Amino acid sequence: MKLNVAIVFGGKSTEHEVSVISALQAIENIDKEKYNVLAIYMDKQGDFYFNKDNLLNDSKNYKDLKALINNSTNVHFVKIKKNVYIKELNKKLFGGSVNEVVDVVFPIVHGTNVEDGNLQGFFHTLNVPVVGPDTLAAAISMDKYVMKEYWKALDIPVIDAIRIDRTDMADINTVLKMIEKKIKYPVIVKPINLGSSIGIKKASNSEGLKDALDLAFTFADFVLVEKAISNMREINCAVLGDKFSAMCSELEEPFGNDEILSFADKYMSGSKGGIKGGSKKPLIKNDGNKVSNNKLGGKVGGMASLKRKIPAELDNETASNIKQCAKKIFKYLGCSGVARIDFIIDKDNNKFYANEINSIPGSLSYYLFEPLGLSYKDMIDKLINIAIENFKREEKLSFTFENNLLS
Repeated sequence: MKLNVAIVFGGKSTEHEVSVISALQAIENIDKEKYNVLAIYMDKQGDFYFNKDNLLNDSKNYKDLKALINNSTNVHFVKIKKNVYIKELNKKLFGGSVNEVVDVVFPIVHGTNVEDGNLQGFFHTLNVPVVGPDTLAAAISMDKYVMKEYWKALDIPVIDAIRIDRTDMADINTVLKMIEKKIKYPVIVKPINLGSSIGIKKASNSEGLKDALDLAFTFADFVLVEKAISNMREINCAVLGDKFSAMCSELEEPFGNDEILSFADKYMSGSKGGIKGGSKKPLIKNDGNKVSNNKLGGKVGGMASLKRKIPAELDNETASNIKQCAKKIFKYLGCSGVARIDFIIDKDNNKFYANEINSIPGSLSYYLFEPLGLSYKDMIDKLINIAIENFKREEKLSFTFENNLLS
C-alpha cells in the first residue's frame, strides 16, 4: 500500500520561489510506485493550497500563480484521533471535498518562517512523521550568530563575528567604530537568518559598511558582521542521516561571478530546460577537471544549476577533516534528513572554517550524492524512511507523567 507523502513548499519567505523549484525537483524524482504525492503549496501569506488534478506538480502552471491558486483548494492540516488529514477550509456547494490522510510530511522549504523551526514545530504538534530537522535543529541552523557560538563550544573552527541589533543603528558612528576596531576591513555583512545570499554585501571602508548594514537591515532585525577572507575557496559538504547514523556526500567547490556567490549565481546560472533533478550526465570535463553543470531549468534550475567542481580538488587530509567536521556538526546539532554545511578555506594559511549550515538545502543537495552512486529517487526514499523510523522511536518515549495536579 502506498504512503501518502505531503510535500509542503513555498511559504512567507524571501526564498519562496527557490523552495518551489526544490520541491518540484523532488516531486519529479520521488518513487511513484511507493508514494502518493500530495503537493501542498504555501503562499506568501501562509495559506495552504491543494489541487486534486495535480496542477501544483507542474512547473509551467506557476507562470500564472493567481490562476493556479484560484484553481486550487485552500486547505488546512487537522488531527483527528491518531490520523492527520488535509481538509478544505471552505467546502464548496458543488464538487468533491478534500479529505486526504497524511502518512508523512515532507517540508521542502527555505528561509525565515518556514525553515527556522516554525513549520517543523507545527507538524510535530500534529504528531505526524516529518522529513528533515526538528524544531531546535532548524532554529539553531537558521540563526547565524547562535550557530557560530554553538560551534565554538564544539571546538569547530569559525570566523569571529559581531551581532548588530537594529536599535544599535541609532548611533551608526559608534557601530562603525566598534566594527572597525574589533574586526577591521574587509568585512562581510549578512542578515542573521536568511539564506541564498540575500542581503549579503562585502565592505572595505566605512561608507561601504554603512551601505551593507542598511541593506541587511531591510531583511532582518539582527545582522552579522564578520571578517572577510580575501583569498578564499568555498567547499561544501552535505550530510544525510540523523543523530544516530549519518553519511557524508562528495565535496564540492562552487563557482560564481564574484567572491561572494550571489542569488543569481546560485539559482539562475543554468541553461535552457525544465527543472528536473537527477541529470543523466551531472559532470562535464573542463580543462581536465570534473565540473558539474546540471541543466535543470536555466534561469530556475535551483542549486543544482550552479557551476561547481565535484569532487573539490583537495588533499586527502583536508578533505577528510572537512567531512569529519561536517558529520560532527550534523550529529551534535541533532539534524535529520539532509543538510549542507558550507566551509571556507583561507588559501593564505590553508585553514578551513565552518561558515553556515543549511538544514534543508536547495535541491536537497541530491547532486552531491549522485557521484557516490545514490540516485535522487533512492535518496528521497531514505529521507522518508529516516523520518518514519525517528517517529517510531519517539513514540516509544514517555511524554506524560501520571500525577494529576488538578485533582
